[in-house]
Amino acid sequence: MSMLRMVVSLLCMGILSGGAAAHNDPSRQARSVHLYYMPQVRSPESAMATVKVVETQTNSYFMALGWACGYSGLQDLGDRRVFIFSVWEPGDFLDLKARAEDVREDVRAKALFVAEGVKAERFGGEGTGMKTMVELPWRVGDEVTVRIDSEPEGDERMVFTASIRVNGGNWWKIASLSTICPVEKERCVHNIHSFVEDFWRNGKSAKLSRSAEYRDVKTREKGGDWVVAKGAMFTADTTETDNIDAGPTGDGGCFLKTGGATRNEHVKLWRSFKFMD
Repeated sequence: MSMLRMVVSLLCMGILSGGAAAHNDPSRQARSVHLYYMPQVRSPESAMATVKVVETQTNSYFMALGWACGYSGLQDLGDRRVFIFSVWEPGDFLDLKARAEDVREDVRAKALFVAEGVKAERFGGEGTGMKTMVELPWRVGDEVTVRIDSEPEGDERMVFTASIRVNGGNWWKIASLSTICPVEKERCVHNIHSFVEDFWRNGKSAKLSRSAEYRDVKTREKGGDWVVAKGAMFTADTTETDNIDAGPTGDGGCFLKTGGATRNEHVKLWRSFKFMD
């Protein structure tokens, strides 16, 4: 899948774009904003990124790493904060009526390993798949590093494993999830990206700002060296608002910001930019 096709596809997905187009009401929600990183190795076995939440609100999602078959990152649920890691099953990611129970057993994503305290369950409503969630009392300013590793399981299945560490501490293996990846070149951690999403959508959330910084974004092929992303493309969903922004942080990272009094003072939408030399 080309980068352009990936961008278009993700903008149409509810989970990755801030809701279906019918729900993208600028009076209800802040616009979802994304970064698509470059360069990336051709067939990454592993990917890694560090996210630091700068400003948060209830029901915000700061995705650290998304790829062709899944996504992972930090959520602020108001009364608690969590880390979430999910993979999709084959099917229509645009299907908001997709029911997990309708998927044949042999096609379903499976949890091969789940760490103690991590909840695993199937999901529907935005395609179908398997998701895991664990309470993680992250704070504004914490640096949470997310790593996704992949390995083949048979002819079509891939196993994706998520591990995290907070502020440079010990690695914590969260879960290993198996799913079918029918397209051969997507059988890896392919087309990595990040986003900030407001899923509160209550008429007040659009007036509140949320932002995050991202750094140390890199990919690695099997047996190869890590390749560090030095630039990104700035994209957004179809919500018709312009209080969004993105750009370099000046210290080797990049940022996303949306909602409230945010002004687009740095990178313009649909433009690529460098954040490292």
